[in-house]
Amino acid sequence: MTKKRMSATALMLVILITNICAFASSYTTYIVRDGEAVLTESGNMGEYVEIPEEFEGVKISGIGTDAFKDNKDLKEIKLPETISFIEWGAFEGCVNLEGIEIPDTVTMIEDMTFYNCTSLKAVNLPENLQVIGVKAFSNTDLREIVIPANVKAIDIKAFENCKNLTYVHIPDSVEYIADGAFEECDKVTVICTKDSYTERYMIENNIPYIAE
Repeated sequence: MTKKRMSATALMLVILITNICAFASSYTTYIVRDGEAVLTESGNMGEYVEIPEEFEGVKISGIGTDAFKDNKDLKEIKLPETISFIEWGAFEGCVNLEGIEIPDTVTMIEDMTFYNCTSLKAVNLPENLQVIGVKAFSNTDLREIVIPANVKAIDIKAFENCKNLTYVHIPDSVEYIADGAFEECDKVTVICTKDSYTERYMIENNIPYIAE
């Protein structure tokens, strides 16, 4: 094969890999899936971060597994309305994270997403959220949480070891609460509907509650 043909082949390969796999800015790495970008790695983006709706013309639709894991600089982050999912452990160990804006387009907060975010005192959950994953908010500093009306499941140890969690408002939509969802939440009182699945769960697990 001539050098000219080899160069052309190599160029085509580089273009193909770029289109399918990944691209990066100065601080972040994105992977393209089905024509949409997922943020997979974050460098030093500073204390206050706002993720854009797109990067180089490609819509950003998700935050990938471990994308911000153990980021000690991050204090606040705003996610755009284009985000529809946050993957496993995306913000795990962000010990200085105090606030996050999650758009209503997100339907699931996956396992370990905010695990060990020890400075996280409050979060507004998205209206279209359906599932809160395993240890999603375990070992955070949440004080009160309102579960949105579309949530169906709260998984294993979702709020485990939230020592300062005082009130959790749980709607009728919740059909399943896993073992240990509020384990070691010593101050918690659950607000729920009378004769609901949640009330029965609280009785069975000896968790203080108010049925309205």
